[in-house]
Amino acid sequence: MTARLGGRIITFYSYKGGTGRTMALANTAWILAANGARVLAVDWDLEAPGLDRFFRPFLNPDALAATTGVIDMITDYSWAAASGSRRSGSWHREYARVERHAVSLTPELLGLSFPGGGSLDLLSAGRQSREYSATVSSFEWDNFYERLGGGMFLDALRDDMKASYDYTLIDSRPGLSDSADICTVHMPDVLVDCFTLSHQSLDGAAAVARAVVEGCSERRIRVLPVPMRVDEGEKEKADAGRALARLEFDGLLKGRGGEELGPAELNRYWGSVEIPYRPYYAYEEILATIGDESGVTTSLLSAFERLTGVISDGEVTRLPPVPEPVRRRCLSAFTRRPPRTTFAELLIVYTAENRIWAEWLERVFDEHAGRVTLHDVSTGVPERPEPATRTLLLVSNAFLKARNSDATWHNLTATGPGLPRAGVTPLRIDETRLPASYLTHAPVTLHRLDETQCVGALFKALGLPTDHPVTRETGPRFPGRTPAIWNAPWRNARFTGRATVLDRLREQLHGGLSPVLPQPQTLYGLGGVGKTQLALEYTHRFMSDYDLVWWISAEEQDNVVASLAELAARIGAPRGDDMALAGNEAVQMLARGVPTKRWLLVFDNADAPEQLSRYFPAGDGGHIIVTSRDQAWARTADLLAVDVFQREESVEYLTRRAPGLSAEEADRVAEAVGDLPLAVEQAAAWLAETAMPVDTYLDQLAGQTAQLPALNGPADYPDTVAATWNISISRLKERSPAAARLLELCAFLAPEPISSQLLCNREMIDALEPYDPDLQGSFLIGRLIREIGRFALAKIDSTGTIQIHRLVQAGIRSQLSEEQQRQARHVVHTVLAGARPDADEPVDAPGTWSRFDAIWPHLLACDIQDCSEPEPRRLLIDRVRYLWKRGKLSGACQLAEEVLARWRETLGEDDMQYLYLRGQLANVLRSQGRLVEARDIDQDLLARQRRVLGDSHPYTYFTTSQLAGDLSALGEYRSAVELAREAHEGLSRTFHESHPRTLDAAGNLAFALRMVGSYDLARELDQDVLDRRTEVLGPDHPCTLASASSLGRDLREVGRYADSVALLSQVYEKHKDIFGKPFPATLTCAKSLAVSLRRVGRFEDALRLTTATRAQYRALRSSPTPDRLACDLNLASDLYAAGEREEARAVAREALAGYMEVSGEAHPCTQSALHNLGIFHWGCGDLEAAGQVFRKVLPRMTEMLGKEHPHTLVSGINYANVLADQGRFEEAYTLEEKALVTLRAVLGPHHPDTLTVVANSSLTLRALARTGEARRMREEALGELRRLGDDNGITRAAEQERRIHRDLEPPAV
Repeated sequence: MTARLGGRIITFYSYKGGTGRTMALANTAWILAANGARVLAVDWDLEAPGLDRFFRPFLNPDALAATTGVIDMITDYSWAAASGSRRSGSWHREYARVERHAVSLTPELLGLSFPGGGSLDLLSAGRQSREYSATVSSFEWDNFYERLGGGMFLDALRDDMKASYDYTLIDSRPGLSDSADICTVHMPDVLVDCFTLSHQSLDGAAAVARAVVEGCSERRIRVLPVPMRVDEGEKEKADAGRALARLEFDGLLKGRGGEELGPAELNRYWGSVEIPYRPYYAYEEILATIGDESGVTTSLLSAFERLTGVISDGEVTRLPPVPEPVRRRCLSAFTRRPPRTTFAELLIVYTAENRIWAEWLERVFDEHAGRVTLHDVSTGVPERPEPATRTLLLVSNAFLKARNSDATWHNLTATGPGLPRAGVTPLRIDETRLPASYLTHAPVTLHRLDETQCVGALFKALGLPTDHPVTRETGPRFPGRTPAIWNAPWRNARFTGRATVLDRLREQLHGGLSPVLPQPQTLYGLGGVGKTQLALEYTHRFMSDYDLVWWISAEEQDNVVASLAELAARIGAPRGDDMALAGNEAVQMLARGVPTKRWLLVFDNADAPEQLSRYFPAGDGGHIIVTSRDQAWARTADLLAVDVFQREESVEYLTRRAPGLSAEEADRVAEAVGDLPLAVEQAAAWLAETAMPVDTYLDQLAGQTAQLPALNGPADYPDTVAATWNISISRLKERSPAAARLLELCAFLAPEPISSQLLCNREMIDALEPYDPDLQGSFLIGRLIREIGRFALAKIDSTGTIQIHRLVQAGIRSQLSEEQQRQARHVVHTVLAGARPDADEPVDAPGTWSRFDAIWPHLLACDIQDCSEPEPRRLLIDRVRYLWKRGKLSGACQLAEEVLARWRETLGEDDMQYLYLRGQLANVLRSQGRLVEARDIDQDLLARQRRVLGDSHPYTYFTTSQLAGDLSALGEYRSAVELAREAHEGLSRTFHESHPRTLDAAGNLAFALRMVGSYDLARELDQDVLDRRTEVLGPDHPCTLASASSLGRDLREVGRYADSVALLSQVYEKHKDIFGKPFPATLTCAKSLAVSLRRVGRFEDALRLTTATRAQYRALRSSPTPDRLACDLNLASDLYAAGEREEARAVAREALAGYMEVSGEAHPCTQSALHNLGIFHWGCGDLEAAGQVFRKVLPRMTEMLGKEHPHTLVSGINYANVLADQGRFEEAYTLEEKALVTLRAVLGPHHPDTLTVVANSSLTLRALARTGEARRMREEALGELRRLGDDNGITRAAEQERRIHRDLEPPAV
């Protein structure tokens, strides 16, 4: 669908019940969502809710029952409003956030989907508890409106619906009531007025429609009358009713723009919207989108498609085709059938690995058995069931290897005196070969069958009717499902035991897909006990429960951000190159249940709960598993302790991995290694690879233990832990010295997956070649990796990525001397530096980011900040710049300060890299709003660079340009222009006009020129930079788009508002497509576009965009920063333009307080905020307060900017408005006359600001009885303003002879 700046709200209303209104809404909502629209269906029929019935096969009943709705939102707001505490600003908007109360439909349950980003959410009437009816019946609507400001809340709710959804469809209470008035008058843009052709229904519907049209003067509501349940069986009466309907609604039916419709258009309308009566739909709530086949013009579906076309103004006219098998499956889910019970009891026997199969079978047969019992053989042998009980035995490789499998089979199938033949049916669920004894019991093979085939085979085997489908879609899913989105590591084929822990984890997670914040389940335990393997086994074992499974290596926060950014791309989040923002968008989407509510996130090795909990989706549904060694997770999650293996688990693993071991020998090995799973795995791999006698191995283990230094591990680790892998490493050195060296080098990287990009680069090959002269190509690295994997010293995946457990790394490092460790670290430094893309600032180019992703996890683990060579250290500067560019300001600042503190000691304050990193820190501080600190750093840096590097060194010019930016941000505009021009001219000489660094300096110069009011010069320079960057960098490069955004603002400043809107709209769409909505540059562009929209009079569009942008800023910035405050101030101006003057004043006060805190009172941004507050005082009738403000602002603007700066002149214009309203016309005209002369010279006679003064002056002159001059000036102003367009806000105000104000926009930083 076409993207829109804001959505539409459509109310479906009927004067009488029984019209089919709710069904029409449900089908329209479905058709819109199926065409890619974001749709919210709202059940506002509070006294008789039932909209959810039309969607029941696609809703989780537990989630629906637990989720709040309309009445809960209203009562929550009412309680807050009545609390008595004083509130200011937009506090009520937090109670009007609709998405947190909505439940998403999941058509995927039955094989359907909403393509193109479409979604359908339901906002129910309210949580259906015992208190619901009393709450609704006792609610005082008059009190809500009159005392509690209910209208303000509903306005905010309306704004949030329009910002969050393309279409909001409200099902209204029928008849005349307070809640019906809200739905028909306060909320909608469009009223779908449903009626049958009876006199009472038609008269009532027409009366309500006329009242809506005549009573809504502030906002036009389009009325669409829709005849419902038209029965062609009585054609004569139907035709009479149709004619009467046209008569009753005569004059009420308009076009979308309010235009009258001609006879042909009226005929076409009435022929399109009529909904016929179909008895088939009278018995159950079934969607016609499911019940009818497509393409039948007389069907109810076709009628709803035509209605949807009218409602959407032709954007959506048909339902995309639904495959017939899928449609029939969905129809079956709607159809009621009496339950059938076929046998009394069913016993399902399984092993723990197959629990998901057992749970699915339980769901399949719970309608056909009086009782279904599950038994896990790992807990013991089941008792022999009664003869009447049917038994299903799940047979798999895991079952046949289970300790109790033989005893279970014997007990269930044994025959003899007094033992009747048992009804046992083996079910083969994987590729295992059945023992001969199983073949005599008519086994059923389910392996490789889909769900429908499995159910059919089972029903046939048990003698059940195969035409009775399984209709329930809640509960466990078919085990053959694979999540559509999946990135979990490969399953450990040798995983053993842990049934109790997995069962507990399953029970804690599987209490239903909760509609509240998912409670993370944390697997806690010491390193090496198998936490990761447990989480991995759970993920694979129960994958069919989920549509999305995402595994996140969480030891480093940067890895978390990168992984979530990758997830964002997979789930269709707005494409962006800022990983932090993309990851945040992914979290928010999961919180909203997009693209599914069945998701699982695994945070592996997460040892920082206070940092990572922000990445947990805070919405309904989904599961979170955390593995950690940190008990602090107990404060935010349910802890599940993971201990070492139980002895029988150790023995089972050892005998499986090394089949020649006896149980007694395995017991001795397990005792020696303390049952630690990591050590058990090492010992098993060694014994399987070498076939060494156990006595010999235990003797070597004891000898190695005596020689090993202590590990930095827990005190209760057995001494033999490190010895297990030390034996393997010794053998590895014998077999492949190069593989052993590779393992040593990897011990100095992070315990995260190490990319083949690092393992196979030239520097790594050079480091390994002395150990293996045959190692001539990167492809031979794979041979070394296989040698490492042979002894289970690392985890290897199919892409060649290698991961070494931190305990193994610690053991390897402990065997090296300090000098050997230093040498190994330095080799790692050179390997990382070799992976760096070769460019001036490579992190600025999006194409390099995937290569840096392989470097970042290992950057600090190897102490690269202490490297003796500059090339590896350069990566730390890259990292700071990377974080800054992507808006991770606190992380960038922390890293820069830590590295600078270290380099100050080791390199000295005059070192070139030290100086360059200080410049990057200044960039970060400037973006944080710490402007004085940034300026101080750049001033000191510039002085040092001039002394150390010289005046003409490129780094010196870079800092000069940066300092110009600092001064501009601090309001020292004239000095900024001088420095910016010096830097631009110097870099032009050093490089050339089109060099990227020269263009950066040119952009800074244009910014400074704009700040001193030289708008035309700024526009010309920005246009030149844009043209050059487009040619050199390409049209979609971040720097090119930044130039386009700057040019859009220049166009606005020179008065070309329409051109500014056109350019910024195009650039904003590109930013969203390439970087995503939350990207800093996208937000800057959105903020600027909203101002231009306001300037051309598109107040509602501007307000919607600014509201959405402000929400993004607040999610991105926890504390006030210049860009966030500028957006706040813009919101105040948008609210004022939209007529919400008191709210505008409240928001402006908040913004002013923020500017006072961040920038200080004397800053031009603070004065701009104070100036705008003066306008809002004036608009609210508080002339005294307005006058006080302008008497402060005007001299300060004159002092800071100069008397001819446009901002100074605008301040005088607005003060003149205050003076005129106070009756001080002579003083007002004096200010206007001076401003007019200067503005004509500075901005030109046709600039909108100049024309604003002309229009206002005409009103002042008329008040002074200088009518001739007043008339001439009015005609001059109107003649010029109409060239801007009749819909322009300035033009409208001048035509209506209202005084025109001009708000100020704070400069960008």
